[in-house]
Amino acid sequence: MKQTIVKNIATGITKKCDILKKNNNFLEVVLEGTTIKLTLRRKSDVYIGFYKGMEFISEG
Repeated sequence: MKQTIVKNIATGITKKCDILKKNNNFLEVVLEGTTIKLTLRRKSDVYIGFYKGMEFISEG
């Protein structure tokens, strides 16, 4: 399975994620070792998403 890195913008913490789905508009990932699923939307060259009030970014 392909992986990517997501970063919490506020804290700067990065985590590895497994990519479930990826296209030009969306990136769907699951944080490694958890069941937390993030859906990020593409803005410019990066994907940005929110989870429980936290903002995440990934290059996909």
